[in-house]
Amino acid sequence: MKRIIKSAFFITAGGALPLLSGVALLIPYTNNLDTSVFGELAIYLAFSVLVQYLFNYGVDTYLSVQYYEHAQNPTESKKFVSEVLGILLVFGLVVIGVFSIIGSLLFDFLFHDGVIKFFPYGFLSVVTAFFNAYFRTFVNIQILRDKPVKYFLFGLFNFFVTVLISTILVIKNPESLIGPMYGRFISGVLIFVLTFGFTLVEVGLRFTTTNLRKMITYCTPVFLFNVLGWVLIYINNYIINFYETTSAVGVYDFALKCILIIEYSGIGVLSTINPRIIQIYKKNGATVSSFEENKFHHVYSLFNLAFIALNILMLPYVIKLFVSNTAYYESIPLLPILCVSYVFRALYNLFWNPIIYFKKTGVLPKVLFYTAAFQILTSVLLIKTFGLDGAVWSYFLVRPFQVILLWLQSRKFFTFNLNFVKMVWIPLGYSSLVIVIWAIFPSNYQILALIQFVAISAIAAFVYRKELFNIKSIYNRIA
Repeated sequence: MKRIIKSAFFITAGGALPLLSGVALLIPYTNNLDTSVFGELAIYLAFSVLVQYLFNYGVDTYLSVQYYEHAQNPTESKKFVSEVLGILLVFGLVVIGVFSIIGSLLFDFLFHDGVIKFFPYGFLSVVTAFFNAYFRTFVNIQILRDKPVKYFLFGLFNFFVTVLISTILVIKNPESLIGPMYGRFISGVLIFVLTFGFTLVEVGLRFTTTNLRKMITYCTPVFLFNVLGWVLIYINNYIINFYETTSAVGVYDFALKCILIIEYSGIGVLSTINPRIIQIYKKNGATVSSFEENKFHHVYSLFNLAFIALNILMLPYVIKLFVSNTAYYESIPLLPILCVSYVFRALYNLFWNPIIYFKKTGVLPKVLFYTAAFQILTSVLLIKTFGLDGAVWSYFLVRPFQVILLWLQSRKFFTFNLNFVKMVWIPLGYSSLVIVIWAIFPSNYQILALIQFVAISAIAAFVYRKELFNIKSIYNRIA
C-alpha cells in the first residue's frame, strides 16, 4: 500500500509541474510584457502545442497499450522502446525540415498583419515542440517502467530550468519575445539532451519500420482527437487575432490562464471520486445510476459550485496582488462568465463515466468533432460581432453543448436517475444569476462577486445539507 501511495504521489506531482511552471511564469511575463506581446506569445505557444501533438502523434497512448506486451521480457521491452523512440526522432527531424520550408508560407496565409511571423519565433516554436514531445514521451515511459521517482525528477528538472531561464531572460529583455521564446527553447534543448543521453544509455536507438504501420493505424485517431481538443482550448486566440488585435488576445489568454485553477482542482477531485464510482458500477453490474453513485456526483457538484464562486470573488484580488501591469486588469470583467462555464462539469462527469466504463469510447471523437465545429462557428460569429465579450460567450456556450452531446450518446446504454435540483437546476440557476447580475451591473465587480458568493453559499447550505452533514463518511468511502 505504501508503494502505491508513494507512486501515486510522485506521478501526480510530476504531472502537475507543467501547469505550475505556466502559473509561475505568469508573474514575470505580465510584469515585463505588455498585453500585445503577451498576445503574440499566446499565439506562438498555442502553435507550439499543436505541433507538439503532431510530433508525438499519439505515441504516448500507443506505448501505454503496447508496452505491457513486452514487459515480461526485458530484452524485447528495451528493443520495443528503442524502436518507437527511433521512429519518433526520425519523424521529428522530417517534420522540422518540412516546416522550415513551408512555415513562412503558412504564417503569411494565416496572419495578414505581418506581426506574427514564422522566423524566428514560429520556427523556435516548432523545434521547442519537438524537444518537448520527445521529453514527454521518454518521461512517460518511466511510469510504464514503474519508476515514478525518476518521472518526477525529470519533470522537476524541466520545471526549474524553464522557470529560471525564462524569468532571467524576460527580465533582461522586457517588452520582447526574446525572454519567453528563447527561455523555452534553451530549456527544451537541455531536457532533450538529458533524455536523449538516457535513451542511448538505457535502451539505445534503433531506426526500423517494424512497428511503423501498426503505430500509424493506432495513433492517427488519437492524434486527430488531440487536435480537436486543441481547437476547444486555443482556437479563440486565433479568431480574436483575426478580428481584433494581439493585445486583445493577451487579455483573453491571461483571463483563461487565471481560471485554470478551477479546471485542475476539479481534475484532482474527480481523480479521487471516479475510481469509487467505477467500483460501484463493477459491484452492482448496473446500467442504471444508483443512489450510492449519485452521492459522489452531488458532492462534486457542491464542491464545483463553491469553488467557482470563491474564484469569482478572490481572483481579482490575487491578480492585483501579483500583477503590477494594470493593462492586464482588463481581464477581470471577463472572469465571471468564464468561471461559470465550469458549472456543467458535474453533469459532464456524470455522462462521461459510463462511456469510459462500458468502453464506448468510439463515440468520443464524434462528440469532440461536433463540439469543435460548434466552437469555431460560435467563435467566428460572436467575436466578429462582440469582440472579446463574444470570445467569452463562445467559451461558455460550448460547455453545455458538449454535455448535451455526451448525454445523447451515454443514454443509449445507461439510464440516469438524476436529482434534477442538485445536478441541473441549481447549477443552471447559479450560472443564470451570475450572467444576469453582470449584464445589469457590469461595473460593480466587488459587490456583485460578494452577492453571488453569499447566494450560492446559502443555497448550498440548504439544498446540499445532506452532503455537508455526510461529507466525512463519503470521504471515508473514497479513501
